[in-house]
Amino acid sequence: MPFLLALPYLLIEALTFWAVASWIGVGWALLALFGAMILGAALTGVEMRRVGRLAAAKRLSPGRVAGDYGLLTAGGILSGIPGFATSVLGLLLILPPTRALVRAGLAAKLKSMVEDLGVRSFEATSAYRPRTEYGTFGGFGAGGDGTGASGAGPERPDSVVIDEDEIRDWTRDVRPENFGGGEDGDRK
Repeated sequence: MPFLLALPYLLIEALTFWAVASWIGVGWALLALFGAMILGAALTGVEMRRVGRLAAAKRLSPGRVAGDYGLLTAGGILSGIPGFATSVLGLLLILPPTRALVRAGLAAKLKSMVEDLGVRSFEATSAYRPRTEYGTFGGFGAGGDGTGASGAGPERPDSVVIDEDEIRDWTRDVRPENFGGGEDGDRK
């Protein structure tokens, strides 16, 4: 599998070197190749120091600093690998205007991936969440802990059944004085 990934890379680098060598000559192409590598390493160092100074002056957010350092590291590695295609790609990650575009694109992609992960995680975990049956709301007819996890039905052992006739008889004889004491409303 790594060979299948390396094959297109080697083919692209060989074709770009052949194109540059046929345009300016092999010697100049080799010189340009080493010059691009040295330029990439030097620009990486300069940009890392600049980002560090801006971070120390608190003019950049920590997220932007982390993103810039990551892109600068990737750009430095790519520009250090021999090859015109990787050097150009590395220089694009090192230069501030193109780095800002890449950072914005990667941030949008990362945000989308994190949101997708959150939705998939919620859907996966809610599949294992205890469910309540229709008509149960946590206490009556639920499990011992009130979550419905035990799968108990709507019947509850040792439950008190209140009959409609009992309620009617009780409310017929109830008086406001039964709920408070005396004239000032104090309880007895």
